[in-house]
Amino acid sequence: MYSIAEGLKHFKVHLAKSNSLNLTITTSKNLATTNADSVTEWWTAFVFLARLSAYIAVIALMMLVVFLIMKYITDNDDESSSDEVGSATETNPLRQGKAMAFTYGTCNIDLESGCCHASSGDNNSSSSNKASAELYDAKLCVICYDEERNCFFVPCGHCATCYICARRILNEENKVCPVCRRFIGKVRKLFA
Repeated sequence: MYSIAEGLKHFKVHLAKSNSLNLTITTSKNLATTNADSVTEWWTAFVFLARLSAYIAVIALMMLVVFLIMKYITDNDDESSSDEVGSATETNPLRQGKAMAFTYGTCNIDLESGCCHASSGDNNSSSSNKASAELYDAKLCVICYDEERNCFFVPCGHCATCYICARRILNEENKVCPVCRRFIGKVRKLFA
């Protein structure tokens, strides 16, 4: 069997002055060879060139197939993402503004004045206003009484403070829950 390494030993490629490629075959054997030997050498050279061209053709075909597959994949990705471009861009925020706080239906809060009104009729309005005010106060932070309760402590799970006060308690030296005096590991915020 004739190998590629042996075939490369016999070929020399010369670049002539006329910029044309001349391929010459040289052998290491004596020039006084028989006709059968020269035919065998030409045959081995022909087989070598056939193998070399077949290898190059197969590699080129494989590269063409890979290129077409990659082109098909990128074309399909472009079509699917073009529909979504109008709905989400890099400049639009993920969350649209500040989230509304929980009200739990305890009282109807007038957003302009901040007052808590009873949802029932006029009968027992003074007692229902007191109950509504107490329930509204029960949703305020026990530390600052300015913000609504919007976080809880881990591991006890008490929801007694706003997130700012909870972070302040967590950063202090004692790190205990204001309700049960248990050690606080983390503070988690409640999301609407």
